Amino acid sequence: MSSQLEKPKGAMSVNDFAIWAGIGRTTAWKEIREGHLRAVKVSARTIIRFADAENWLATRPQLSVPSAQL
Repeated sequence: MSSQLEKPKGAMSVNDFAIWAGIGRTTAWKEIREGHLRAVKVSARTIIRFADAENWLATRPQLSVPSAQL
């Protein structure tokens, strides 16, 4: 991807996914290994479809912020 915030077309490499998601490559591979992120093999390459990347992001736990104590 030429720009870190550019919307990829169809699919992206694991490295590009990590940049897109703002996580490390090790974390990206861990998410794939644990079944949280769907990836597919195309020949020797592992790619992540953009739809699967968006789904992964949508299913991440929401940050809970404790309410202010009065």
